[in-house]
Amino acid sequence: MPVHPIRLFGDPVLRTRADEVVDFDKELRTLVADLTETMLEAPGAGLAAPQIGVSLRVFTYHVDG
Repeated sequence: MPVHPIRLFGDPVLRTRADEVVDFDKELRTLVADLTETMLEAPGAGLAAPQIGVSLRVFTYHVDG
């Protein structure tokens, strides 16, 4: 699972309305795994798909404890 660069304020993908998820398939599972790995590496408490350049309404979060 690759760690993706996190997009910063001003990136056009962060200003665009993300698409709804319609296919719950292998690609979505891979995206969620990549989001989780990137979030934990950052470190952070949550990360949305547009923050790694994917315009989908998907996010992951982690609460410790």
